[in-house]
Amino acid sequence: MTSPPPITLDLVADGAVRLALDHAVYPLAERWIPRGLGEPRGTPAEATLSVHSGRTPLARPTRRATLALGSAAAWVEDGGRSVLVRGATPSSGGVLRRAGGQGWLQVDPKCGEGAAADLYSMLTVSTALLLAGLGRALVHAAAVVAPPPDGGAWLLVGDARSGKSTTCATLASAGWGFLSDDQVVLEAREDGVHVEGWLRPFHLDATDEGGEPSGLRREISPAELGLEGWRRSAPLAGVILPAVSPRKPTLLMPVAAPDALAGLVRQSPWLLACPDTAATTLAVLRHAAEAGAFALRLGLDTYQQPVRLADLLASTSSRRAALESSP
Repeated sequence: MTSPPPITLDLVADGAVRLALDHAVYPLAERWIPRGLGEPRGTPAEATLSVHSGRTPLARPTRRATLALGSAAAWVEDGGRSVLVRGATPSSGGVLRRAGGQGWLQVDPKCGEGAAADLYSMLTVSTALLLAGLGRALVHAAAVVAPPPDGGAWLLVGDARSGKSTTCATLASAGWGFLSDDQVVLEAREDGVHVEGWLRPFHLDATDEGGEPSGLRREISPAELGLEGWRRSAPLAGVILPAVSPRKPTLLMPVAAPDALAGLVRQSPWLLACPDTAATTLAVLRHAAEAGAFALRLGLDTYQQPVRLADLLASTSSRRAALESSP
């Protein structure tokens, strides 16, 4: 019996990176796959990542991994030309041939949740390294789009529970656009940095009976939140570094570009894995940091208060302009 052709998806709007999945592994990858991806354009991609079903145990290097993320580990070899990827289960892994922009992964569907967890981490590591080979940066960040006339994308950059997702959802409910709650792809162009969002369900703090944050996390789709302002891409306006401080009032403060760059680097753990692309990827992050940056101290006075928070963030454009015009 002839196997059906793989399910293919373009991970970026211009079709530069393509994902091809065997039907048997698609359910395992579905949680990772961004929403709203386009069908392949019929033109060759610059980089392709294929995912297959396989039960053969894969040898695991004994030396320390170059990079570890979740249940995945990666070993960079041949001066960065190839990368060995392994998951926690014996049959999860693959290899990237970065010189040719080709990647191959396998998981055993019979391993269930373990294979799904491996695949989630391996897909993140693999796509980040393939994107780096194309001069683009994958960053763990949320992104919102300011209303017209600004219309630029503001990255929300910070560690887990820093308030990225909540801020993104709150501003989106106030009429802002949004690109992503979790991961974005940055590309430096002649007219500035461009941001493309990988949309997945939001990860939000649950509330108790009194409407206060309970400390528990829940996964919820944008549609369930009533959000309709998703956009796939937008030019970068700047960087916002949120941090939750419930006992203090919400405050927006300018941040120096080096501090913003440090935040972006922290959310790009794969940045230095391959020396041949590290400088280019770092330059993309530096351009993003230099676009303008602010620290956002999030107090309870703006929690679930979309209009109040939107009014505060609406001042970023004028404050950025003031910073740019200052000597």
